[in-house]
Amino acid sequence: MLMGASAQAHPADQSEMQAKLTPHALEVRFTFNLLTVTKCVRVDADGDQKLSVDELKAAEPVFTKYLNEHIHLEVNQKPVAWGEKAAFSYLWPNFAKTPPMPEIEYAARNVDVTFVLPQKAVLEDFWIEFAFFDQTGPMQTIRGVYEQDGQIMEVPFSFQEPEYTYDTGFAEDPFVQQEEAKRDEGWSWAWVVVLGALLMAGLAWRYVRR
Repeated sequence: MLMGASAQAHPADQSEMQAKLTPHALEVRFTFNLLTVTKCVRVDADGDQKLSVDELKAAEPVFTKYLNEHIHLEVNQKPVAWGEKAAFSYLWPNFAKTPPMPEIEYAARNVDVTFVLPQKAVLEDFWIEFAFFDQTGPMQTIRGVYEQDGQIMEVPFSFQEPEYTYDTGFAEDPFVQQEEAKRDEGWSWAWVVVLGALLMAGLAWRYVRR
C-alpha cells in the first residue's frame, strides 16, 4: 500500500511555494534545494559530480523553461505562462565565491526562483498544478503559502494532490471595486487629455503649413 507522501517525505524531498496576491499582480516564489533541481534538469555540465557557480548560472534559463513546462498555471481560468523573467537567489553566504559542491551538499543548498506577473484585469483566481513528480519522485512535497491582505493560508501539494485553485475574492471586494472605478475614470480622463492634445497639435500643424 502506498502511504501518504507527506508522511514519508524527507527534508531533501521538500520544496516551498509562496504566492503573494494583489488585485493586479501575482508574485510567486519557489524554493528548491539543489538536489531537486538536479532531478529536473542537468546542471553538472562537465560530469564531475560537483556543482560550480558557473554551472548553476548556466542552468538558470534551462530550469526556467522547465518550470514553465512542468508547473501549469491558469489565471482567471485562462492558461498563462510564467515567462522567462525569473529571478534566482541562492540562499547561502558568499554564493559567488562558493567552491564546486559535492553531491552530499545538494540537499542543504537552497535557491529561490521568483516570478512576478502583472495583471491588467482584477486577479480573481489562479490555478496551479505541479507536474514534475515523475522526475522528483513520489515522496516530493511542496508547502504552498498564500499571502493576501496580511492573511496567510497554507496548502500542501504532493504526488496525490498536485493541484489547487485559489479564489482571491477581489472581484467581490467593495474596496477593490471602488478602486477599479477610480482607475477606469482616470483612464477615461487620460484619453480625453490625449485626444485633446492630438487635436491641438493637428490644428497647430495646419496653421503652420498655411
